[in-house]
Amino acid sequence: MSLSLISLALIFFGATLSGASAANAAGTVSLRGSADAAPQNLGIKSVGVVRTGSSSGAASVVCRTVDGTAKAGSDYTAVYHVLKWASGDMTEKYCPVALSDAQPFSGSKTFAIKLSAASGAALGISSSTFTIYGNATAGHVALSAPTYTVAQNAGSVTVTVDRTGGSSGWAAVAYATANGTAVAGSDYTSERGVLTWAAGDAAPKSFTIPISNAKPFAGKKTLAVAIASAIDARLGSTNTSAIVTINGDAAATTGTATLSWTAPTLDTNGSPLTNLAGYNLYYGKTSTTMTNIIAVNNPASGSYIIRNLAPGTWYFAVVAYNTQAVESPISNVVSTTM
Repeated sequence: MSLSLISLALIFFGATLSGASAANAAGTVSLRGSADAAPQNLGIKSVGVVRTGSSSGAASVVCRTVDGTAKAGSDYTAVYHVLKWASGDMTEKYCPVALSDAQPFSGSKTFAIKLSAASGAALGISSSTFTIYGNATAGHVALSAPTYTVAQNAGSVTVTVDRTGGSSGWAAVAYATANGTAVAGSDYTSERGVLTWAAGDAAPKSFTIPISNAKPFAGKKTLAVAIASAIDARLGSTNTSAIVTINGDAAATTGTATLSWTAPTLDTNGSPLTNLAGYNLYYGKTSTTMTNIIAVNNPASGSYIIRNLAPGTWYFAVVAYNTQAVESPISNVVSTTM
């Protein structure tokens, strides 16, 4: 009977060795670490799961979340995700966890990320504690003003970002510029970067946008600036973007046009014209949209100077009118470029 028992023990021991060998051939799946963390307003945090040791055969594992002091539905979105590897595949897979800052809190909260139901591979690190750092006392970050104005020859404009409502913990926010009527590389230099605050620091931070007057222009041009992707702080409800107006160096140029005409002497029926009262001058930027009108209430006039015409091509025509305000046919259309 003793020999029989020994024989059974050897068979069982052999089966155990055979199973361990198969598991080793398929490798091990593990969480990348036993702890992870992120600020409350990060958004999506991708938790890494790795396959090590071997990649023989397909493998899979379930990644899921388990509530702790952090609760699914309010602090994060619950996860039940199956990760799969084909035979020969050892690339890192990710378990995405969506964090929420809809209900800002102070301090920290935790929940667990667990691996289970491994198939085709052994389990390594199967549980990780995830810490969410609240941002209720980290404050808000916002641009100090919705608009900024700068002269083209000023060289630069400084944009300021304020941190208000709390300064608990480190905080950061990204900023960037974007073209409006002002064009980067011609009117200003494009800027992007990150502003940071240390724990307890509530002092305003700023960045500078270089302004160019290499090509002076008349009037105004604008560009936009915005902040986004705040970390360990919340974006303010207002002033996350602003308009920067550049006042041009070049004086606005205008031109003048002198119109002259010969007074009509005959009516359209061929009889002498005895009731001429004046002239209407029509002008505009195209020959079919001469909607600007100047009345010359002097039948003896034969010319008129139109001033303050903006650069571009202008079109002109004249009609005569009598004492009954009846207009003659329109004259020929002339044009000039300022």
